[in-house]
Formats: sequence, C-alpha cells, structure tokens
Amino acid sequence: MGVTFSQGLENVFVETFYNATSQDTISELYTFPLKNNSITYRVYLDLKPGYSLQAVYGSPNHPLKIKTSTFFFNHSEHGDVIPNVIPYRTLSKNTVMLDSWLSVGAAGEDSYGLMLNDDDTSETVKHSNFLRSNKSQLLFKDGLKVAGKVPRPTFFNIDNLAADVFGKKTDKNEFVTDNGGWFCLGGAKGLDSLGANKVLIGQFTTDGDFSFELNFQLGTPTPGISEKYIALNPVVSDFTHPGLIYDSKKNKSKNQKK
Repeated sequence: MGVTFSQGLENVFVETFYNATSQDTISELYTFPLKNNSITYRVYLDLKPGYSLQAVYGSPNHPLKIKTSTFFFNHSEHGDVIPNVIPYRTLSKNTVMLDSWLSVGAAGEDSYGLMLNDDDTSETVKHSNFLRSNKSQLLFKDGLKVAGKVPRPTFFNIDNLAADVFGKKTDKNEFVTDNGGWFCLGGAKGLDSLGANKVLIGQFTTDGDFSFELNFQLGTPTPGISEKYIALNPVVSDFTHPGLIYDSKKNKSKNQKK
C-alpha cells in the first residue's frame, strides 16, 4: 500500500497579492526594506467542507521550510509576526498591508484573508499614495473580510525563529524548523467553511525567489480523527499533495515555456 494523495485537502493556492513598484518604496521609514518589483505572496490551503487546519509544522524527518533568495519584507512600524495584532486602522497606511507574517486564516485585526478573486468590493481599504501605482486589484479589492472571532495562531518552539525572520526590521531569508510550528486550538476553517473553505496560512513579501516545503495536520469531520500532510518522504499513514512544494523560480520558467 503506497502513500495516499490528499483527502481533506483539495488544493494549495499561491496567490500573487501585489507587485510593488518604485512608488511604494519612496519612504524608507515605512518601507524598510521593501524593494522595487517585490512580490507579495499569499498561501492558502483549500479544504473540503467540514475540515479544519490544526497545525503547520516541521519535525525531525520532515522539516518545514519557507525561504527566499534575498530577504522577506517586514514593515518597520506596524508589522508583526501574526496579522491578528496588526490594527485594522493601520492597513491603509503606506505599505503595512505588504508585511510578512504567519497565519491560520487572518490577514489583519478581526479580518479574514480572502483570495482576491473571492473578494467583493465592499469595505475595501483605501490607500492614499501607496499600493495604487500599478493599477492592481487592491484599488477595488483588499483580500479582507471583517468578522468576529477570527482564528489566531499559537506558536510552538518557533517564537524566536518567527521574530528573527518576520519581526520588524529583520533581514533574514529562511524560516526552517524541524521541531516546531504554529497551530490553532479547535482548528481553523475558512470564512466559507461549508463551501470553498480556504484557509490563509501566511503572507510573504520578497524581491527574490520564493519557495516552501509545507507539512500540516487537518482535523476531519469525524471527531478525534486527523490527517497529516507531508511535503517530502511521507510514510504510509501520511497524505501528500504536489502543491506542498513550491518554487517561484521554477514556476516562472514553466510559464515562460508555455
């Protein structure tokens, strides 16, 4: 019996949320160290209805890796390692919305993260000077939905690592752990948990090549039963999916050949 491909996981989406231009980098005070042509990636797990995200983790045989060839952008004023504590009122200021962080569904204070194609145009955050110069979808949609009781991540053995890589004014390029991760007590579901059920697990802004190898655990509709998903070398009891491994450089090469 071989390893089984996904059951509760339908897909992994890597969304290009925003492409920064020189207009977005004019204020070093707020944009450190945002570079021209930086891309903001959002990573979503698309779960079947009734499933929930319990943890994203690395173990000795299955390390969790999130990397860039340069560095991750972290907002120097209002940014944080999790979006739940980034005040909603600040999201319209300069480039706060491009901050890099880890999540179990949120994209800001009391706000779920939604893929831009799933977002409506109501209550869109308006930016005065930044995040407007390339006529992106952010002029009309913000990938946010204000709601109560948005899931919040809890860290296990990664507090210092998360602060080093995704804290304010850091210049690190690798988040790698083989003994820790982030989880959600009770499990995290997407805003439309009985429909698309897409859970945002992180936002990452960089001008370099972005890559990851993900492992995570899902809760199933059956109480007490869970599913483990492993990027590389899963065993018979594990599930896997090709979307658990991503490299933006390879994806660019594939797109150029089409």
